[in-house]
Amino acid sequence: MTDASKHEKGLFRVMVAGTALSFGSLAAVVVSMKDFTGGNASFVFSYKTVIAFVLGCCLGWAFWSLIRRWSRRKSRGLED
Repeated sequence: MTDASKHEKGLFRVMVAGTALSFGSLAAVVVSMKDFTGGNASFVFSYKTVIAFVLGCCLGWAFWSLIRRWSRRKSRGLED
């Protein structure tokens, strides 16, 4: 079993950060959008926007955490 290279670790960090920020931004936009179906697509910033952004970031980070755990298990030969 070989360790990940410096470039692989850096790329993984970029993927995790990008996914977390993307999920957070998407969640914040969805929560902030008011009256989309009525044709008035306006944004209202509130505490719910901040909470949705933080939760979205956490979900994006958790996604890659699960992928990393699964990958490490598979590389050790502990497949289910």
